[in-house]
Amino acid sequence: MKVQKFILAYYGMLFVGFGLAGLTLPDTVSHLIHLNIDAPGAKMEFISTYGGLFLGFGCFLLYCLKDNIQIALLSVLLTMGAMLVARVIGFTLYGGADTVQYIYLAGEAFTLVLLVLVLVYSGRPAKVGREHNIQMTSTTN
Repeated sequence: MKVQKFILAYYGMLFVGFGLAGLTLPDTVSHLIHLNIDAPGAKMEFISTYGGLFLGFGCFLLYCLKDNIQIALLSVLLTMGAMLVARVIGFTLYGGADTVQYIYLAGEAFTLVLLVLVLVYSGRPAKVGREHNIQMTSTTN
């Protein structure tokens, strides 16, 4: 369980970090990934997605450290998996990948492999909430 907590804390902090960067430094981050956000609407969309969505998801992951580790790891797996699939589709249809995109691709692929191994190795299905921890007690004498 310590390994799962460490991995979850890492990804929680990673998403929080990216979220804070997207929220507070949108021009710097967009320049890094070669995305033009000069239009006011584009900047707003960038801040809400790279800032708000990433920050919110990272906070959710950190919150889950308390007692929802498996479901949070599954959330990271599905999120990073969807990003990987979308990136591959985008690369296939449009090309234009650069070093940053390849780094993201490698990170997403690594995350998929890591989390599949961790979730399979743990051998326990994901549990949502505490309702699964209810114990049956008898009131008969």
